Formats: sequence, structure tokens, C-alpha cells
Amino acid sequence: MERLRKMGRRSWIRVVSFTAALIAALAAAAIGGYAASRKYRTAIEYSYQRALGELTEYISNLDITLQKGQYAASQKQLQGLSAALWREAGNAKIALGQLPLEGEPLEGTYKFLSQVGNFCMALSEKAENGEEITEDERRAIDRFSEYASALSLQLGQMESDLENGALTLGKVESTIVQDGEELPMPDINSGFHEMEEGFTDYPALIYDGPFSDHIQQQKPKYLEGKAAVSSNKALAIAQKAVGMDDLAYDGKTSGNLPGYLFSNDTVSVSITQAGGLVDYFLNSRAVGEPALTVEEGLAKAEARLQDAGMGEFTYRYYQLAGGILTVNFAALQEGAVCYPDLIKIGVALDNGEVVSYDARGFVQNHAGREAPAVSVGEEEARAALSPRLAPESHSLAWIPSDGLREVFCHEFLCRGQDGEHVLVYVDVETGMEEQILILMEDESGVLAM
Repeated sequence: MERLRKMGRRSWIRVVSFTAALIAALAAAAIGGYAASRKYRTAIEYSYQRALGELTEYISNLDITLQKGQYAASQKQLQGLSAALWREAGNAKIALGQLPLEGEPLEGTYKFLSQVGNFCMALSEKAENGEEITEDERRAIDRFSEYASALSLQLGQMESDLENGALTLGKVESTIVQDGEELPMPDINSGFHEMEEGFTDYPALIYDGPFSDHIQQQKPKYLEGKAAVSSNKALAIAQKAVGMDDLAYDGKTSGNLPGYLFSNDTVSVSITQAGGLVDYFLNSRAVGEPALTVEEGLAKAEARLQDAGMGEFTYRYYQLAGGILTVNFAALQEGAVCYPDLIKIGVALDNGEVVSYDARGFVQNHAGREAPAVSVGEEEARAALSPRLAPESHSLAWIPSDGLREVFCHEFLCRGQDGEHVLVYVDVETGMEEQILILMEDESGVLAM
């Protein structure tokens, strides 16, 4: 009996043990399934967020390009702007189609994007045939610009609401309390349907036209003829550039600008294999409250640029975000601004430390340039500007153009019809408009769009 009792006890222990193991296995499987499901949902939501971000960016680009179109005075410039608008409108339609929108289709929004693209390609064909753009067509560009500006503002607000939790993706899964009553939290559909209402009185325009665009690459001009450096030499250069001894070798980059990569917990540095130049570094440390002014930060950036010994530069634009002042400098050659040769320097305004440095534009494009004879003088170029612009200053500049070319231009800083600053570039040889940039100026800085 005692033996049977002991065997029964052992059997009971085995049963309890096996049951516990089974429960643990089932729990692990359930947790694993939940984790996989959650991971899948997170991936889906991220794809929606990315699509909304891309849509916002495309509409913003559309808005800026339409504003430029209001000031275009030459067939060539209109043709280039029209091509850009057709591309951005097409990309926006693709991004819109990737969002989890329910209910009635966004007919007005799709109609706007389609007609912007088709209208602008029709203008491109007119420009290619040497035909003039009519005042009615310019007014149509004005209307497109008004709608694009409103769309850009709404999408920017939706993206902000999504980031701070005031808007959800997909179906409503939570509620908010308002005046003591539980209400469903707004989802992305409500935001787009509100946006759609803005197209109630949208004008009917029918246009058509094809477009193709080709992007090319080039080898870094500034590194031509420079000898390669070893990874050990590159490490020493990186350590000196950021003032840190604990950088570790991360490998090489390939492509048009081969380099060595080094990093530590907060810093990443890239050194070119040819010439051993610092082409990029970033310090992602936390930045505290600003203690320096914008002017003091600008002086710090200029001092760092002088220490780099890369030649003569001029400050162009800056942006202030997250306590970091990012300054754009363009190289100078015989007094002319070389816009392809950019160096961007970021200064943390809490202590004046340089936390970012990007010389890739300079390394890629800087070389000796032979300026062409000026066939079209300043006054003749000024006379070709849009009557909607009031020129305020003039200089000479090299700007990038299609097909990896550079064009020597008159640069006119103008005042637009709404008080904004507009930069217009006119080819010194042909008198044709090559580029139009609108300056975005506010408390966060000055940027050219």
C-alpha cells in the first residue's frame, strides 16, 4: 500500500508538472502570437504614417512650385516648373492611394491633383512650341496655388495631430471626454473628408500631356587627383574633427563618394577615401535650452568654416530647430556665388558646439570654373523679369541646371506681390530665366524653396 501511495504521489507530481509546462507553453504561444500581431499592426500603421508624410511633402512641394509659377516669365522656366508640378501631383496621388480611407471617394482631391498635372503639362507643350502663356492661364495658376496652399496647411495639421495623439489611423479605437460626454476620437477619414469639402466650388479645367524625368550622377570634382588615405589615417582625421578619442571603425561606403565611417554612442563621422576630407559628421547628443543668440551661433559656424580651410564662402540661409542653428554657406569664385558648392554647419545654441557638418555638396561640385562672356547685361536681364516682381539687389551666381550642367546667371533678389522675397536667376548668355526661388522667412530662419 505504501508503495502504491508513493507511486500515486509521484504520478500526481508528474501530472501537475506536465500541466504547468503545458500552460506555460500555451501562454508563450499566446504571447508570441500577440507580439507578432502587434508587430504587424505597428508595421501597417508605420506604412500609413509614411504615406501621410509623403503626401504632405508632395503637396508642400506642389504649393511652392505653383508659387514660383506665378513669377515665371520665360518659356524655358515655365516648361521646367510644369514638369516638376506634373511629377509632384502624380506622386501625391500615389501616396493618397496608400492611406486607409473609407466611405466616399475623395473625388475633389483626386480631381485637383489630376488637373494640376494635366494643366501644367499643357503649358509645357505651349512653351515648347514657343507660344505665350495667357493672363487667363496665369490666373488659373493663381487658383491652383490657393488650393495647394490650403491643402498643405490642412495636411500639416493632420500630421501634427497624428503625432501628438489627437488623430488616429484607420478605425476609431479610443474615445475622448468633451463636456462630460465620451466621444469617439477623430480618425484620419474625418480629416480627409473635411479637406474634401474645400473642393466644393473647385473650377473645371481639362488638360493633358506627357512627361519623363531623368536623374544622373557624377563623380566628386573636388577629389579628382587626390591620393587615397588609409583607414588609420582617416580615423585620426575623424578624431580631430570631433574632438573625441573613442571613435570605432564602422566600415566603408561605396558609390560616387567612397569613404570611411566611424562612430561612438552619439557621433557618426564620414571621411573621404580620396584626400581624407571630412565630408560629414553628426553629433546626436541632447541639446539644452539656448544660451546663445542666432548671431553668436552664426559666428561659431563661420569660425568652424574658416578652420576647415576650404576657401572663401558666403552665408546664405539658416534654419533654427531643436536648439540647433543650421547655416548654409556657398563658395565664392571671383565674387560670384557658387550655389552647388554648399557646406552646412549646425551649431548647438546651448554651448556653441558644432554638432553637424555637411560638406558633401562642396566635395561633389567644387572645381575651377571659367565664366562665359556676359552677353546679356544686368539692365537687359532686369527688364525681362515678371512685372509682378520688384528687384531690390543684384549679383552674379553659378546655379545647377538640368543634365549636371551649371549656368552662370544674374541673381536678382526681388519683392513679390504679397511682400515675400523671391530670387530669380537669368542666364548671362541667353537672357532666359533659369530658376526661381521663394524665400521662406520667419522666426525659425530663412530657407530658399
